[in-house]
Amino acid sequence: MNSHPPPSLNITATPIENIDQLAIEWCDLEDRSTNHSFFLSWHWIGSWLRCLPAHIKPKVLRVRTETQTVGLAILVSGKVPIVSHVLNLSQIALNATGNNRFDMISIEYNGFLVTSGMEDRVSCAALAWLLKGGVKNQTIRLNGINANLTNIATTLASENERQANQLNVSPAPYVDLDLIRISGKDYLSHLSRNSRQSLRRALRYYEKMGPTEYHVAPTRNEALAYFIDMQDAHQKYWRMRGQPGAFSKPFFKKFHTALIKDAFDDGHIEMAQVTAGSHVIGYLYNFVWRGTVYAYQSGFLYADDKISKPGYVSHYLAIISSLALGRNVYDFMAGERQHKSSLSTNQRDLYWLRLRSTRFAVRLENLARELFL
Repeated sequence: MNSHPPPSLNITATPIENIDQLAIEWCDLEDRSTNHSFFLSWHWIGSWLRCLPAHIKPKVLRVRTETQTVGLAILVSGKVPIVSHVLNLSQIALNATGNNRFDMISIEYNGFLVTSGMEDRVSCAALAWLLKGGVKNQTIRLNGINANLTNIATTLASENERQANQLNVSPAPYVDLDLIRISGKDYLSHLSRNSRQSLRRALRYYEKMGPTEYHVAPTRNEALAYFIDMQDAHQKYWRMRGQPGAFSKPFFKKFHTALIKDAFDDGHIEMAQVTAGSHVIGYLYNFVWRGTVYAYQSGFLYADDKISKPGYVSHYLAIISSLALGRNVYDFMAGERQHKSSLSTNQRDLYWLRLRSTRFAVRLENLARELFL
């Protein structure tokens, strides 16, 4: 049998001149990609691009064969300070800005949107092109990427005389809904004895108020109303603990309002209110994408006791609902929280990396850290 060499790849990065035209191209590639997250869907990327202020000028990275686009990503150029903010390095961020004012929306399962079957090849080619200066940079920021892309990036960084700095690694617990169905056992039997007992106590606590129910907003307007109520509950909780909360940054609310408006009618937003009788327990804001539920944000109403556990109960009801709807995974996403580890059945890790040049300023900063930190 004659083997054919893989098609050559052409890589470019150009300013986004027509976002509507990019939407057509992105959605076409989405249809040819079976292994990407909601965070690489046009719903997320398009809403983000439309909400960014005008002074941010993203570029679209394209990987093409002779006949079609096989890879896409968004790049944002900027500066990152080093050596006590005296010096700066030029930076590009992948599907992010590199500025926490806008990146607090926290992209996860990040990477390149790639046609099925070419994931590693396109990711390797695109990263190698960036490391070699395809877009001028001294550091590349990769937020919320999986272990496979982390390994690719680390290997390529070494080959291109870059430092691969791991800024963060975070567990991303999840519930394997398919595995639960195959087991023939109920969900609770897959949890630890302590988790089962704690959850049952909380359910009994709330059932004294009335039946516990998981109300999914049936319309976009109701979803937006729940979103506002969730914001109030979320902010109240974090302010009581002396922290600003996710909604303290205006861009967060702006982006998610746009995302809900864009993605709800296609069935990718699950905004739910959880109640016990007439009492509201809390709110969940989840994404639904190709069989996976991403538990993105929440707001709970806490009682003055340790039995109620509104977060446990809300996520439990969401998981039971997802099982009944035939979904595959309930993903708690990155972050260490007690309810995530207690209610999950599996775990993977997500990584935040920067790939920095070994130029003089970087070596100087490393020396300063060794001497003074």
